[in-house]
Amino acid sequence: MVKLANPLYTEWILEAIQKVKKQKQRPSEERICHAVCASHGLDKKTVSEQLQLSVQDGSILKVTNKGLASYKDPDNPGRFSSVKPGTIPKSVKGSRGACNELRNVDWNKLLRRAIEGLQEPSGSSLKNIEKYLRSQNDLANIFNNPAFQQRLRLGAKRAVNNGRLLKDGPQYRVNYGGLESKGAPKYSSGFPASLPPVSLLPHEKDQVRMKKWK
Repeated sequence: MVKLANPLYTEWILEAIQKVKKQKQRPSEERICHAVCASHGLDKKTVSEQLQLSVQDGSILKVTNKGLASYKDPDNPGRFSSVKPGTIPKSVKGSRGACNELRNVDWNKLLRRAIEGLQEPSGSSLKNIEKYLRSQNDLANIFNNPAFQQRLRLGAKRAVNNGRLLKDGPQYRVNYGGLESKGAPKYSSGFPASLPPVSLLPHEKDQVRMKKWK
């Protein structure tokens, strides 16, 4: 049985990659392990193992330049460095190529389309979402991709993290409330439409009279 990367750990590793890049540093294995260990308390051995598994299943890209390995987010790879032939196993190359073909897919839209199409009151499982998407003829070039299942799983995880989807156990629902509230005023009806006229104090009335006589 092929061992797959834990989607949660993959998400943590992707966050670490972005963090290292923001610090204008190369996302090496050592820096990624340090960032994940510091943020989530995971041991270095586990992070390193999950990093390699994520590379194998196409969730993370490994790029080698001048003998130094760097890691990239397939959805935000930035500038690619040259990769020497023979430095990556064939299985990884195939997985990476398949993953690159899905790089421009809007997983948020696909997930919402599936959940709304299924119309399940209590939410839809990832398995049902996958079945629904595979039944859509116009998505054949996407679901026939070997990396489809892994990228769908990661897309669902990200959609929950950014608030587009709500997850209750294994069920996913569209977060309509979160989408509708964006840009809405914080106080919609906290104040009356019109305010009563303001009464002048005695000394203010005297000042008004004096201005009129001048």
